[in-house]
Amino acid sequence: MNVVLKGIGDLKDYFGKEPREVELPQNAHVRDLLKCIEQIWGTNFPPYLWDFEKHQFRGPVVLVVNRKAVQDLDAPLQDGIEISIMRAVAGG
Repeated sequence: MNVVLKGIGDLKDYFGKEPREVELPQNAHVRDLLKCIEQIWGTNFPPYLWDFEKHQFRGPVVLVVNRKAVQDLDAPLQDGIEISIMRAVAGG
């Protein structure tokens, strides 16, 4: 299974300016994607951005699929989808 990752905003500094396709096991879930992200980019993330014990982002970083934030680590992924990774923004 392949998915396309796209860093948004300052996360492009870690993921690159162009979307990148990554290979995951068949029937992969968000948890599998996070393991893949850690294997490829983990050492580049500062500690305030990545939790190496929990193998996930820290703070307000969200994965977005079809304009919806994905929060369930057990949510299934589909072959060929594009996943945007961005920091959540709050304003007033």
